Amino acid sequence: MAKEAGEAYLRALQAAGEAYAQRDFTKALEKTDLADQIHPGIPDTWGMRGAIYAEEHDYGKAQEAFEKAAKANPGDFWSAYNLAQLIFMEKQYKEAASAFDKLMVYRGHEDLVEYKIVFADVLAGDDAAAKPVLDSMKFPCDTPAYYFAHAVWGFAHKDVKDGSYYTRAGLKVFGLEKCVPFYDALVGMGWVAARDPKDGSIPEQTFPDQPSTPDSDTGEPFSNSLQATPAPAGGM
Repeated sequence: MAKEAGEAYLRALQAAGEAYAQRDFTKALEKTDLADQIHPGIPDTWGMRGAIYAEEHDYGKAQEAFEKAAKANPGDFWSAYNLAQLIFMEKQYKEAASAFDKLMVYRGHEDLVEYKIVFADVLAGDDAAAKPVLDSMKFPCDTPAYYFAHAVWGFAHKDVKDGSYYTRAGLKVFGLEKCVPFYDALVGMGWVAARDPKDGSIPEQTFPDQPSTPDSDTGEPFSNSLQATPAPAGGM
């Protein structure tokens, strides 16, 4: 739908994504409004709007926007994913795990969904639910999800060596670009160092000796059907 809305719409939405990535949510919302003026009612616009509201902790508006995106594009994985991610962001971890589990019906996204189930259950303190999912994840894998699910398990259980090992392995196998949303989720939990805001690179001294206090409760960026995340970079 978004690609059919024309170049002007896509440029406005891309600008919104870039501002979102830079955490300039005022500008991101302005560009989202512009995209909506150019071509109203596109699901991707609602998805972007929901992601911005969520980052501003306006969860009611975020949910409304994500629901409108889902209604405008029935059966779309990313719309359903964003609604589950919102529950995760609100720290309702068991409810989030259940919402992610329902997404297993969408083929082609199993790795991501399993990663999110592990993440949510671990944060809920339900290792008994998380461990079987973690152990069943496919390897070799097509996405960084396997590595980062194991990193989450390690860091959450204060095994920094194990968490760091799997994070490094994921980055080595898939490269930073594909790992950004997974890596940033660890940053949000305070488990690894934030990327350089200028060029997005990972600092040399990335991994802490001990887990720290989370800087953010987002878990990771929200996603839409145009790209893995609203920022110009799904996933996750």
